[in-house]
Amino acid sequence: MTETISPTIQQAIDEYANLNLGGKKVVTPYYINDRRRRDLRAMVGKGTPEEIAMEAQIWAKLKGVNLADLDASQIKEFLSSRNLGVDCSAFIIHTLDPYYIEKKGHHIWKDIKIPGKGLMAKLRYTLRPVEQLGAELITNADNSIEVELKDVQPGDLIRSKAKKTNGQHIMLVSKVVKDDHGNVTEIEYSHSSPYYGKQNGIKTGIIKITDINKPLEDQEWLELDEHGVNHTKEGFMHFVEDNGLRRLKSWQ
Repeated sequence: MTETISPTIQQAIDEYANLNLGGKKVVTPYYINDRRRRDLRAMVGKGTPEEIAMEAQIWAKLKGVNLADLDASQIKEFLSSRNLGVDCSAFIIHTLDPYYIEKKGHHIWKDIKIPGKGLMAKLRYTLRPVEQLGAELITNADNSIEVELKDVQPGDLIRSKAKKTNGQHIMLVSKVVKDDHGNVTEIEYSHSSPYYGKQNGIKTGIIKITDINKPLEDQEWLELDEHGVNHTKEGFMHFVEDNGLRRLKSWQ
């Protein structure tokens, strides 16, 4: 038995994984810029697929680049050269947001609590909400609950401290496979990763559940690079006691 996320969320993921540029389908690369949050969302790693594609077309015109003459990998390199991409938390927010609008009639950030009750904090969040939402905030105790592996559902999140010092990472559970007895045997997740070389950006990974009674880090993580390194699991193992499956309190 296979459980999947809603078509609305899957479509949002697919739009990031298949940017339509130059007549090609291009994977959105990873990018983050914490120092220039006042720039356009697409320029700081916080844009929607539409915003990223629009900025790419503008930059192509400015630089005299005909995207139609490039293959998909070259277009992705062009995006990276212009600092166009999406970070892990913006990917999560923008892929879940259409579902929240469809089911609840409002944006997902309306249901996320942010620290600080001052006027300026509220104003920043009102004007630029996505820029204020990082992986740590989305998956903290104010906004999410811990989920046991046996209870994981599509739409749950995987919280990770990531490989970078003082960094955080977040992944979206997109598919859960169960056996005939209802036991979880496989988890598929989607995320935007800064690792995996030229294969960085929007990616799909799989975790094989070899023993449902063991924690997530003891399962078989299959997202390997060409050298057999699983950067995603390495990040998850950093402060692993603070990582794991989470479910947004506003999800149900």
